[in-house]
Amino acid sequence: MKYVTFLGLTPPRSLLLGLIVIAVTFIWWRFFHIARPDFPPLVIEPDDKLMRDAMAKAKATTTRFRELATQSNRGIRVKVPFVSSSGTTEYLWAEVLSFRDTRMEVRYITPPVTHIGRLERLHTHQVGDLVDWQIELPSGRYAGGYTMCVMFVRGREQWGALPSELEAEEKKYDEIRAA
Repeated sequence: MKYVTFLGLTPPRSLLLGLIVIAVTFIWWRFFHIARPDFPPLVIEPDDKLMRDAMAKAKATTTRFRELATQSNRGIRVKVPFVSSSGTTEYLWAEVLSFRDTRMEVRYITPPVTHIGRLERLHTHQVGDLVDWQIELPSGRYAGGYTMCVMFVRGREQWGALPSELEAEEKKYDEIRAA
C-alpha cells in the first residue's frame, strides 16, 4: 500500500509530528507568551508632580474608598506596586476580590511591561499599599481613579490625542468633572 507522505513522513509519523508541534505551541503560549498592552506605555517620570499629587489624593481618600466598597457597585479596582522579574517596580491595576482587615485579595488585570515569564494573578496587598483606587458606581461612572485622570493628561501630551477608547473612558470619571 502506498502512502501520501508529508515531508517524507508516513501518516503515523506525520500525525506524531503534528501533535508535537501543537504541544510545543501550547507550552510556549501558556508559559512563555508575554502579554502586551493595547496602548503603548506612557512615560511618566517618577517625580511627576501631577502623578505624585494624584497618588497622595488616593491615599488620603482610602476611608472614602472603603466606604464606597461596602455599597452597591459594579467593580472595585486598585492600583498596587508590583516588582517585575527585571526588578522594576510597576503599578498594576487589580480587581479587589475581598477585604480582610487591612488586606485586600486582588487579581491583577493589567499586564506588567517589564516582566518575563509566568505571572500569578492572585495576590494579597495591604490597603495602605494602594496608589490609586477606582470604584465603578451603579450608574457606570467612576469614583476615584486619580492617577487615571493624570494619565489622560499625559497621554494627550505624548500621543497628541487619546485613542477613541480612552476618550470614551475619560468621560466616566467624576474626578475630572470635579477638578
